[in-house]
Amino acid sequence: MKDKSNKKESGKFRDQLQRSVLRRIIILLAVGGVMFILGQLLITYTVNEGNARSNLDKLESVFLNLYNRNHDFLEKEEVSLHGIDIIEGNEDTTWLEQTFYRYNSEGSVENEMILSDASGEIRYSSFSDKELTSYLVNYNDAICFKVKKSGEKDIYHAVYFDTGNYSDYMFVKPLYHDEELLGYLTLFLSGDDWNFYLSNKNFDGVITEKRNNVIYCSKGKLTNPVNKFYPASGRLGYYNEDRYWTISKNLADYDVTIHSLVYYPKNTGFFIGLLIIAVMSLFWYKIANWMAAAMADNNADRIGKLVKEIRIIRKKDHRHRIEMGTEDEFEEVAYQINYMLDNIQALNDKNTELLQLNNAMEMGQLTAQINPHFLYNTLEIIRNLVSMDARRADELIVLLTQLLRYSINHQVMDVLFADDMQYIQMYLDIQKCRFGDRFAYTMEIEEACERCMVPKLLLQPLIENSIKYSFKKQMNIHLDIKGWMEGKRLMLSVTDDGPGMDHKSLEELNVRLTKANNDTGSYGLHNISRRLYLQYGEESGIKVRMGKEKGLEVIVSIMQSEWEV
Repeated sequence: MKDKSNKKESGKFRDQLQRSVLRRIIILLAVGGVMFILGQLLITYTVNEGNARSNLDKLESVFLNLYNRNHDFLEKEEVSLHGIDIIEGNEDTTWLEQTFYRYNSEGSVENEMILSDASGEIRYSSFSDKELTSYLVNYNDAICFKVKKSGEKDIYHAVYFDTGNYSDYMFVKPLYHDEELLGYLTLFLSGDDWNFYLSNKNFDGVITEKRNNVIYCSKGKLTNPVNKFYPASGRLGYYNEDRYWTISKNLADYDVTIHSLVYYPKNTGFFIGLLIIAVMSLFWYKIANWMAAAMADNNADRIGKLVKEIRIIRKKDHRHRIEMGTEDEFEEVAYQINYMLDNIQALNDKNTELLQLNNAMEMGQLTAQINPHFLYNTLEIIRNLVSMDARRADELIVLLTQLLRYSINHQVMDVLFADDMQYIQMYLDIQKCRFGDRFAYTMEIEEACERCMVPKLLLQPLIENSIKYSFKKQMNIHLDIKGWMEGKRLMLSVTDDGPGMDHKSLEELNVRLTKANNDTGSYGLHNISRRLYLQYGEESGIKVRMGKEKGLEVIVSIMQSEWEV
């Protein structure tokens, strides 16, 4: 029965497709000539204009993203402060090198950096010795001198061009301390890397500053030998004997102009095409029926195969993927369906993992649990206080009771940060009573953080870890607990002054904290980080870094989907 139904559906589709093709061929014979002329003119304008504008929008988007990203990096206060410290000889370049390396690795286009003092002496450079030519050094020095002479305090922009290479876009940040100019921090947006990044684009483009110096170009032949580009006055322009359809857009706020170019050779075959259509029209009608039937049969077979593959997925094996092997649009449809199914499967796997994590939390495996040793030690303190300070013992019993009741209440898993901190404070008070003057802490939480949603007792296991490992190596410890907002992201940190760990182990730990499978040996940190990633998104999780002086700093980041301003 299923086979007969399939044959009827395929036959119906074949007949409809054949009739549709025949009708359109007949209409084409009647109006083909006129439509060919009008179509050529319309298509030429529509396609070229559409492609040019689409390319223009993409170039603008890429430029603004790179521009703003470099500005954001240079405007970071910590970058300026470390640069000043290096110039004044207060620190080496380690922090700046690592920060710049991470910045480059996270971007789509590579930058180079030069840090120089007010006299022009280079204090740090990411260029290799071979790349750091005297011409580059002198050019950078000249631009910095121009910034100094003009009294610029904002970021200054320039174009660096060395013959034979693509030009680099320069971002120069003067470094001031107490109104005194100490030096300059320069970013070079790599023209070679920028060109490689956009090499998969179908069309050409040029970006120039207000003096027509080229910031970016897709092909070297579009510019003159001195790195200038002069746009055409109309839509058509000739560059190195090639004809292009061009449009431009001025970004006044950035002092740049973006030019989009679509290759548009002369169409010498236009009249030849008209003649061929006139001759071939005499034969089209006779072969139309044969063509329509062939097309219908071909497409019907492909649709039948596609339907059969979909039924396998729907009824037999949901992990089966469509295989067409037709090398046409039907294979592209199959690819898109497979892509959609893979995304659905990945989403399902992600939701399953999150559900498993939440179920594990309900059994007390993921949430910040009250460690049995903590409970035993607290009860021992209470026992000792009963005879010495009954009032204090009573206070500790109340605190411990409230903390335990809150911890084992699995009906509520996510709470307001302000509410959660009340119980964290109880936990800290108990620890303070336990360790006395050997344990100290400071807490600095921005008011905006209190309205954020967080997993219950989020900070408790982090504080417990810091206390546990710090006391193994020393008699006294101090914790610094902070909370602040970065846009819609809640940032929390717990910093101790313990022994810390070596840089290699720290880097390996951070890498493993991002993996789905736990091989860190630190189940608490990994589970919390994984749960934050799954529930709050890819920008949420845990990172560990060295404290400013010693110890470790555990940083928690939670992206908030909805929060009050």
